[in-house]
Amino acid sequence: MSDEFERIEQFRRRLQATSADVVLGIGDDAALLAPSDRAQALSVDAQVEGVHFDRALLSCADLGHRALASSVSDLAAMGARPRVALVALIAPAAIPEDELYAIADGLASAQHEYGCVVAGGNMAAGDRLSITTTVVGDAPPAPLTRGGAHPGDALFVTGALGAAALGLQLLRAGRGELAPACVERWRRLVARVREGAELAGTASAAIDVSDGLLQDLGHLAAASGLGFEVELPRLPLAAELEPACRLLGVDPNALALAGGEDYELLFTVPEGKTPRLGTRIGRAVAAPGLRLLDQHGRIVAPPASSGFSHFGAR
Repeated sequence: MSDEFERIEQFRRRLQATSADVVLGIGDDAALLAPSDRAQALSVDAQVEGVHFDRALLSCADLGHRALASSVSDLAAMGARPRVALVALIAPAAIPEDELYAIADGLASAQHEYGCVVAGGNMAAGDRLSITTTVVGDAPPAPLTRGGAHPGDALFVTGALGAAALGLQLLRAGRGELAPACVERWRRLVARVREGAELAGTASAAIDVSDGLLQDLGHLAAASGLGFEVELPRLPLAAELEPACRLLGVDPNALALAGGEDYELLFTVPEGKTPRLGTRIGRAVAAPGLRLLDQHGRIVAPPASSGFSHFGAR
């Protein structure tokens, strides 16, 4: 079994990349970041075994990829360009080395996909596997925040909803063949960096959908001091969602609203502006609270859960 320094060297080799943003990368006491004339957007996210993932359901390469991509998604929600990442890895001493290095390969895949170079980090032994990823990005001149929505703004979401939540349910049930694209969507999340950059200057507020659309929309409402109406017939459902949900006896709208891990961007647009991307699903209103409307405009009850919470029931 290799020691700590041999393992760090293996990570360094796998993560080797050049970037104008990095003056000095892995191998010294600290990384050196090139100066920028933009405000810097920073975020951190943790992936913890038994909380965020089960190694029986995804590969370690998938785990490394999603660890970086989930942090990059926070930058995307602000319209920022990813620059560099720092990764702190805690792993059981007995983890097979091929699995450990597969994590590095997954990180390398994500850093190439998003142009976000892993410039340093830390490695330590612990009882369970976890990866904590800090990212830094160049913010646009007018960064997107959660607090800019106004009554009358239209509510949009990028992409389709519910795929990742369904994929996870199917994997847990041993039925992944029913919706392979949904399984892949959970295993390899997509951070909407290009979309976030395009929305900067157009959207009034934004957030990424990580814990469930309703829960994250609640954060948007609280930060902006208003409420939202969501039109259920407008929800863009993933292509495999409805047929698979019929077989499982699951409500597709519940997965779309509360399943989480879609990592799509939920955003508002002022009246008179039309974004070039996304699906309109509702509007901001002055009255606080979230209301779900059916095809007749009638208020319907929300799902029993609004999304994921680390310190509450799902």
